[in-house]
Amino acid sequence: MKPTKVLQSVSDIIDERGSTHGDYREVFALTAELWSAYLGMPVSDVQVCALNSLQKIARDQCTEKFNKDNFFDVAGYAAIAVSLKGFTEV
Repeated sequence: MKPTKVLQSVSDIIDERGSTHGDYREVFALTAELWSAYLGMPVSDVQVCALNSLQKIARDQCTEKFNKDNFFDVAGYAAIAVSLKGFTEV
């Protein structure tokens, strides 16, 4: 699968999940608030993306079977992090 096809698939997944899980901006902001309260230290929405990515990488490392979904999710979290930082052009 070409990288551009992977990224298009990730884009489609992000759009799809929005209708299932809600607006990513709200979800990541609320997650950051909840994690901040639980940990007793500030956590940003972008850090939530990074930490979710690390969980996907850990899942990949804990099995011998390759699961492309882990890497699709990492790409998605990276795209969401860039969007959350307010970048409008690359």
